[in-house]
Amino acid sequence: MGDALAAPGGTQARLEIIARAFARRGPSARARDDARRHSVPAAAAGMRGEDARARVCVVQTDPTRAETVAENVARVDARVRAALTRDRGVGMVVCPELGFSRYALRDEDDARAVARESARALAWAREIAMTYDTHVALGHCREEATSGELFNSQTVFAPDGDVARRYDKSHLYFVDEAWAVEGRRGFEVFTLAMKCFVRGAGSAYAEVVRDVKCVSAICMDINPYKFEAPWTDFELANACVGSDLILFSSAWTSAHPDDPEEIKRKPVDFGETVSYWMSRLQPLLGKTMSPYFVCANRIGVENDIQFTGCSCIVDLRHRIPRLMLGVRERE
Repeated sequence: MGDALAAPGGTQARLEIIARAFARRGPSARARDDARRHSVPAAAAGMRGEDARARVCVVQTDPTRAETVAENVARVDARVRAALTRDRGVGMVVCPELGFSRYALRDEDDARAVARESARALAWAREIAMTYDTHVALGHCREEATSGELFNSQTVFAPDGDVARRYDKSHLYFVDEAWAVEGRRGFEVFTLAMKCFVRGAGSAYAEVVRDVKCVSAICMDINPYKFEAPWTDFELANACVGSDLILFSSAWTSAHPDDPEEIKRKPVDFGETVSYWMSRLQPLLGKTMSPYFVCANRIGVENDIQFTGCSCIVDLRHRIPRLMLGVRERE
């Protein structure tokens, strides 16, 4: 465990970061969807002259290794519970985009079936939130009950089991366009009353609840809109100004489906992947009050396309972003 301490900035106090990681080190075939637990920094509005800590659990999944959402939930459940039991101070669990189902949905009928099946993942996320007194951000396929419209969504459950936030992907990837409707609200800063810790007497820490400003985003959201908007629009980055955590559920791939086989089979480069994400967050880099980027990404191969993994936590307050924790998978 290594500690990186952050002093208060301006009138807004910074959460102290503990770069602690939990990883199940088993055979490589089982390592793909390890739950990684780390401490995540954030800033809490209204905290003056006070350092605090928050911890986040990032779940990296390979849904292609099971046939159903229920089977994928069962495979991940024990590992997530073990992480949260070992350290009950976790305030947020982040899961990937469509993290328990297939990603490449053929059409609306296919997506509706997956949305119905995803009820099991939503029930699991709600149960985890309530059992471990934490927030859970889950990526899933969603069917709007009144309109029947389909969305690529991230739902955040609060510790009481209520839905604290529901976000629909704003920038659809071409694969999404076969079934999903573009989210209408865009990127918004929202506040969660999140479990944190403040330093008490000596080295002891007391548990508190602090307002933490978050922004939800899903994969393609970090790119220019439809790959047509100017690179310098930085839509997501500019929307995250004044936030504390970017909750990034992703299904990032290493190649386009139309790329030649040698490109598709190229080994994933962790540094290249994370560096690209950082290039898309450039307006936030080196700013004292910038947020932390919390990414949960899928891994595995679906329809001959490999997902990169590379789940990570990055401190954006430094001109050269500081990687607090990264998941590097090796065969």
